[in-house]
Amino acid sequence: MDTIIKYPIQSFQSWQILQREKPGVIFVQNPPIFCALVAFLYCWLFKSTYIIDSHTGAFLDPKWRRFLGLHRWLSHRALTTIVHNNSQAEIMKEWKCPYCVIGFTPGSYPEGEPFPFHGKFNVAVISTFGDDEPLAIIFEAAIHIPDVDFYITGDDRQIAQSLRGNKPENCYLTGYLSYAHYVDLLRCADAVMDLTTRNHTLLMGGFEAVSLVTPFITSDWKILKEYFSLGTVHIPNTVEGVCEGIYYTKNNHAKLKQEIIQAREMLQAEWEQKFSELQRLIQEYEEK
Repeated sequence: MDTIIKYPIQSFQSWQILQREKPGVIFVQNPPIFCALVAFLYCWLFKSTYIIDSHTGAFLDPKWRRFLGLHRWLSHRALTTIVHNNSQAEIMKEWKCPYCVIGFTPGSYPEGEPFPFHGKFNVAVISTFGDDEPLAIIFEAAIHIPDVDFYITGDDRQIAQSLRGNKPENCYLTGYLSYAHYVDLLRCADAVMDLTTRNHTLLMGGFEAVSLVTPFITSDWKILKEYFSLGTVHIPNTVEGVCEGIYYTKNNHAKLKQEIIQAREMLQAEWEQKFSELQRLIQEYEEK
């Protein structure tokens, strides 16, 4: 649906839901920033409050960066803004807005069936075929390691035809998977790979790998090194980096598997602490 039509319609529908449900505290995701604007208008009229959950795209995506002034204005008036890493926290500090940092969120992962791999060493590559994903590099690296199979997730209708034509035989495009089948893939794979060329980005694929205790291979950005320090192999976004990361993971798989169990325990404890702090903040507001 065209953006000019989509957001006004969704804003109207959101307004109808708010009027029907009459919430005292609203959690609102950003982007799109217009959703937070609707929440503000409702709270201003009906004496409620809202919490903004601002994702990386709200700060870095050119589509949404043009609205950073509005983002800041709305965050000043929110009960708090949830950000997902320390880089975004620094922006909140600069803006002098209330905020809390919550990265890891435990998910519900259904038990499933073994994924039908073709054998060998299997790597699940998390992809949406976005501009920040170095898929061409993964394809080229796969040529050099034919004893490894790569399973690339996501709607493969989004892949450029020129890139599709360069796909080696040991790379499989899974197409869009059901949630349960996607979880099967990540749980049964020997490693999960999620790469990005965009700095200051905390990858959901890392949380999924940790939750499913599958060794994780990701880009060597500082923020990813800080957050995923155990059970993770950090590599440059190069052909050599991918190959070396795969070899290291194969040779140290048992060690990485044990480490990522530790990482899950640490992140779970951090989540419980952060969520308790958020609950106290809401309770204090409601008791006023």
